[in-house]
Amino acid sequence: MHQNSRASRFAKGAFAALLLGLATACSDAAPQPRLEQVKDRGFLTCGIWPGIAGFATADGHDRYHGIDIDVCRAVSAAVFGSPNNVQYVRAENVQQLRDEADLDIVSRRITWSLTRAAANDLMFGPVFFYDGQGFLVPQNSGITSADQLAGASVCVQTVEAHAATLAAFALENDLNITSVPIESNEDVKQAFEANRCTAYSADISLLGAAKLELGARPDDFLILPTLISKEPLSPLVRMGDDQFFEVLRWTIFAMIAAEEFGITSKNVDAALKNHAPEIRRLLGVIPGNGAPLGLDDDWAYNVIKSVGNYGEMFDRNVGRNSSIKLDRGLNKLWTDGGLMYAPRLR
Repeated sequence: MHQNSRASRFAKGAFAALLLGLATACSDAAPQPRLEQVKDRGFLTCGIWPGIAGFATADGHDRYHGIDIDVCRAVSAAVFGSPNNVQYVRAENVQQLRDEADLDIVSRRITWSLTRAAANDLMFGPVFFYDGQGFLVPQNSGITSADQLAGASVCVQTVEAHAATLAAFALENDLNITSVPIESNEDVKQAFEANRCTAYSADISLLGAAKLELGARPDDFLILPTLISKEPLSPLVRMGDDQFFEVLRWTIFAMIAAEEFGITSKNVDAALKNHAPEIRRLLGVIPGNGAPLGLDDDWAYNVIKSVGNYGEMFDRNVGRNSSIKLDRGLNKLWTDGGLMYAPRLR
């Protein structure tokens, strides 16, 4: 009886040791959290798709510019204190983020949708541009409303769902629009010159870039106010990179909150002396917002100082201070009738 008891205790001990060994092995094999990988590497790897003016283009010195680029720069500023610790990679599609372990984030004019997220184990961050399919017309056409396109021929690219969206809009509004399939903005230019198309229908972000490509002066073309689809653009990270996702999310929210508070890249140093508690927390004067994200308390200050608030980012890339000059529209702050809204950073 005594020997059996001792053998039982030995078996239990051996089993416990086995479990401990397995747990240790599993722990050793667990991947390093994404944020720690980025920090140890010393730079952020960001997937982009260059070629769309205002969102991602390269200058003659291989320097990238645009809203997509600024999102990556802002995350770099939050993590490293500098917006320049970014390596850019051409991202052909969302699956590339799922499949390439060294790619940290994709920021490339991608519409947030259920299948893109759930089918690929990906998470969309906050919307940084509320896009939608619309219409571009020559300024001299006299057209100021989509209702005036009844019976018109409209150029539409064959990629994505633009043609189907246009057909549905025309049917619902009894406009009898004829779609003219085209492959690129160069085809649109030729179609306008040959009077084959009265208008061009695509996402507003594409129409803004098209204004620069179609004529000598962007003001020769008008983007109509009507939107016929919802295309919220958002950066992507992997499911499982939860802490890194929080860094991305609150980085964009910090830029939106900064605009609401009137804090810009030019006055952020003066704002450090502001007595409002929410501003002091945002800028790290009152500590506490850094540790939950795995960052220093001045992470948002670094983002605003180096990249600017949301309005600055919008205006210099596609808004009033750019050659594109898109209206803010839905991308105005919620206080101005738009959809840009940040939860409280506290």
